[in-house]
Amino acid sequence: MKKFAFALIVFVCGAYAASAYILGGQAREQYFSALKEYERYGFVSLASQNYERGFFTSRAQTQVELRIPDESQETEGKVARFVVNHAFYHGPLTGTGGDFFRPGLARVMSSVEPVAGDAGSGALFAEFPELAGTVSEVHVGFNGHVAGDVRVPAIDRSIDGEHVAWGGLDLRAEYAPATRVLRGQVNMPSLVVKAGEGSTELEALTGEFDLIEVLPLVYAGHVEAGISAMGVIPAKGEDVRVRNLRLSSNSSCDGSLYHFTQNISLESVAVGASNYGPASCELIGNNINATALSEFQTSIQSLYRDMSETDSEVFFDRIGQLYADLFAKILAGKPELGMPHLRVITPLGDLTGAFSVKLLSPAGEAGLNPLLLLQHLEAGAQMAVHEELLKVMLRIGMEKESDGQNLEEIVQQRYAERIEPLLAQNLLVREGGIISGKALFSNGRLSVNGKDMPLF
Repeated sequence: MKKFAFALIVFVCGAYAASAYILGGQAREQYFSALKEYERYGFVSLASQNYERGFFTSRAQTQVELRIPDESQETEGKVARFVVNHAFYHGPLTGTGGDFFRPGLARVMSSVEPVAGDAGSGALFAEFPELAGTVSEVHVGFNGHVAGDVRVPAIDRSIDGEHVAWGGLDLRAEYAPATRVLRGQVNMPSLVVKAGEGSTELEALTGEFDLIEVLPLVYAGHVEAGISAMGVIPAKGEDVRVRNLRLSSNSSCDGSLYHFTQNISLESVAVGASNYGPASCELIGNNINATALSEFQTSIQSLYRDMSETDSEVFFDRIGQLYADLFAKILAGKPELGMPHLRVITPLGDLTGAFSVKLLSPAGEAGLNPLLLLQHLEAGAQMAVHEELLKVMLRIGMEKESDGQNLEEIVQQRYAERIEPLLAQNLLVREGGIISGKALFSNGRLSVNGKDMPLF
């Protein structure tokens, strides 16, 4: 019996070692396959330095090269390099601790370090030693399911006369190729950039996404993002502070048509001693050609893989052509865009508005001709703002034109020159201290507050 038990243990251990070695080979194939697919992407390129395969653990090194264009275009720009070290812990069991029996192809632990013998890479890590603390852990399942996280440590450094205090970054994500579902969360605790006597601050950036790839590179689902607080403190002038900025997006794909709804809100905006908000708006899009979006995204991806000079005129010309083609294909359907809701609450009164634009029938070739496109277009817009708030908005725009001593006089003059004539022509309406307007465009005709207006 003891011999049988011993033989059984030896067999199980041998079978596990053989399985681990076989799975290690599969992990190696996936590594080189991914490396080939993303070998070059715009200004980023990847290259394998070595791969050491073992029974239970394999190790690899990937060199990452970033080509940063020179804004002046007088030089070729800078090149930053670093190495990503990978440790592949082969399955069939890839967990650790209490999760030891987690099945999978491999568990991959990664970290970064400078390129040996590269002075530029060494200087980069000497200036930002925190980069060496960047780590990731990824679990690869038997069915290709990938789940993991990336953690970038905090940085507190002075760079070119600016002081940067960054709270780091934590990204967690998972992708299931069988269902094409992509989920994840991102968190960035804080960012403070000080330059001279001014500074920019950001606090608690968070995001969550739960998406499905409905067509190649086209995702639909739910996205939430937010910033707890944000501030711009200039060396001169008034501080601007925003609190609790939120974005929520829901999208879907019905056959070949893409639809989305986005809601944006903020708790308050403080400009100096003046407080505004809360504010909110809703944006919608319907009947967007999803196939055209997929073709556009695929073409953009191919362009970044084929061209490393992403700041060249040729690159921007091709990008412009891709956008033009996308626009034409979208107009060939019946797209709808709109903002059904906009509201900003202030101590001086509210600002409200809405607009919608849609094509009643496929524009076809008319999409390339603005005059013909008008025959297929239906649009509407309306707004209302308290008169005192409108004057404040004018005052903000006039501040740079005055020396501060005659600002009110300039505001009153501009109001009389710009707003009063519109009121006199009934293009704007004043009622109870509220300035409002409503415009409609249909069948090639424009009306403002019920009054027909010539287009040309």
